[in-house]
Amino acid sequence: MVLRSSSDPTCTGPSAQLWGSGFLPGRFQGVPLRGGKDPVAFLREPDAIARSTRRQQLDAFARLNELRRDEILDPEIATRTESYEMAFRMQASVPEVASWEDESDETLALYGAERGKPSYAANCLLARRLVERGTRFAQLYHDDWDHHYQLNANIKKLAGQTDLASSALVLDLKRRGLLDDTLVVWGGEFSRTPMNQGG
Repeated sequence: MVLRSSSDPTCTGPSAQLWGSGFLPGRFQGVPLRGGKDPVAFLREPDAIARSTRRQQLDAFARLNELRRDEILDPEIATRTESYEMAFRMQASVPEVASWEDESDETLALYGAERGKPSYAANCLLARRLVERGTRFAQLYHDDWDHHYQLNANIKKLAGQTDLASSALVLDLKRRGLLDDTLVVWGGEFSRTPMNQGG
């Protein structure tokens, strides 16, 4: 899952290339979660389609895709089938994981997150909820670090948005016993000169 904090809540801007599957098969492609009411685009079924009807459709697609895959030996056909299945599972699981109704005010304060307000802090809390539920890889982005002017003010502001929430994520993983088998990697921009550009 990809959790992005930026002015582009759709997760389709320039940094969308950062969560491609690269040399791995397409089934390893990340799923971006957006802030707000609908964390995954097109997650909800139209009212006229029952879940049982969608299950029958997916089973039929899978059988047809398998026939075609065996005929032309294209592994991307299996990727397509797996993506349909993942979407079906996500329709049931994402609304629950994205809801914070069961999170205490103490936990929200630990992260610096506010109910109903998208933020990097909210993404850190969501990452913990995903890891708790077995998500194997969660990647968080805050892509507003490429500053050329007003460095003192901008870096202080963004550090305030990320430091508390990032440390809270590690502390929360640890206190829940999840840090024992979770690798946390922190990366950032490097090789920048420490001065403002321009006049």
